[in-house]
Amino acid sequence: RPDPLGASAAGVLAGRGGAQDAHLVLGALRETVRADGPDATLLWTLVDGAGRLGIACAAPVLRHVYRETASSHLRGSAARALAATDPSFGAGFAVECLWDCEESTREVAALHAATGDTRVVDRLRRLAADPAEEAEVQTAVRNRIDTEGTAV
Repeated sequence: RPDPLGASAAGVLAGRGGAQDAHLVLGALRETVRADGPDATLLWTLVDGAGRLGIACAAPVLRHVYRETASSHLRGSAARALAATDPSFGAGFAVECLWDCEESTREVAALHAATGDTRVVDRLRRLAADPAEEAEVQTAVRNRIDTEGTAV
């Protein structure tokens, strides 16, 4: 439903709905990006909902939001949703996210970036050693090192 009531309903389904509501959340996500662009307020809820519901076919739209939004916070939400929905996230956007300005986005990247890439290993080393880096990011890197035994 392309009106304020439909947008409100989509937000509720994104936040509280179940797997049976995934197609409605996906439809609202697509329509919101088409109609209102990558910085629409409703996207915050829909992007989070796509990740929460694990809507794999939302990945192309989430990638678009990640690339096109002006909001670093929405980019972080898109990264979290991509981590939950896109099997290629670890080798793709997660690598880019390691250099993001938002610590929560770097944290998601530290948890998911594929370590087969030497750029990733080098960046994880830098993040682990940087005294100015946020504690959550360093914890994510250290947990990754501990669980994978990676020589970071």
